[in-house]
This record gives sequence, C-alpha cells and structure tokens, in this order.
Amino acid sequence: MSQRQAITKASALRYSRSSRAAKKTILDELCAVTGWHRDHARKALRQALVLKVVKARPPRPPLYGESVIEALRFCWAVQGTPCGRLLAAALPDLVPRLRRFKELDIDNVTAQLLLRIAPATIDRRLKGDRGKLDPRGALIPSPGRCSKTPSRCGPGPSGTTLSPVLSR
Repeated sequence: MSQRQAITKASALRYSRSSRAAKKTILDELCAVTGWHRDHARKALRQALVLKVVKARPPRPPLYGESVIEALRFCWAVQGTPCGRLLAAALPDLVPRLRRFKELDIDNVTAQLLLRIAPATIDRRLKGDRGKLDPRGALIPSPGRCSKTPSRCGPGPSGTTLSPVLSR
C-alpha cells in the first residue's frame, strides 16, 4: 500500500498539470501498476495533492497519581535507591511489609497500583530524583557498595579502589 501511495504522489503533480490526452496516459500507467480501476485511480490522484489536517491526540491521563509516586519514592529510598527492575521485583514483598508495620500509610487502591507499576515506568518517574543524587544521572555508590564500573568505586579499607568483585 505504501508503494502505491508513493507512485500516486509522484504522478499526482504531473497529472494535475497535464492536458486531457496526457492525463489518459498517466491514468493508464497508474492503473497498470497499481491494479486500481480508473475511477479509483482518478480519485487517488486528486486526493494525493490535498493536504490533510492532522489533529493532535489529547494526552492520556496519568495512570499513577501523586500518591502512588510518593509511595514509590518512599519504597525506593527504603531499598537504597535501586534501579527500576530491582525495585519492581522487591515491591510485592516490600509494600505489604511496610504497610503491616505502619511505615507506609496508603489505601488499598494505591497499594494495588504500586504493585502493578512496570520497571520502565519506575525509572521514568524516578528520573528526577535520581538526578538529584548525582548530576550525571548515575547513583553515588554508598559505603560498602560498589557499582559495576571500577572507575566509580569508592575507596577501599586501605584507601585503594576496590574492584567490583571484591567489594560484594
């Protein structure tokens, strides 16, 4: 279908400027190439030059409100600021436990939404908070932790930089 549209657009300008005899030839060529009937080909050639007004779709309303994001930030801080994939894996165990010990005061609807949130959505929603920790957008390794790249590791016990394997 896209090939037909490309051929139609290429022929449309030539068709509109041609004489009646030339239009017949262009129409015959287009019908032979596309397999359309002459009436359909004529209509397609006329419509190819008309600019179509494209309306912008209204944005979807956010699924996760501010209460869910605040609870997510709290869980993220409790877990030690992990990535979205690790936080999403920990949420089914963490949220009921925090609610049971009254550390996380949310209703059942918010809790269900928090348990449903996808790892990519977690990363998108916490991007601003992550940026506050480190201007580069990466997390600052805490003592006793080491990131995967040795260049960002903190100093070891003797002041030397530990490799990621040794610090775990």
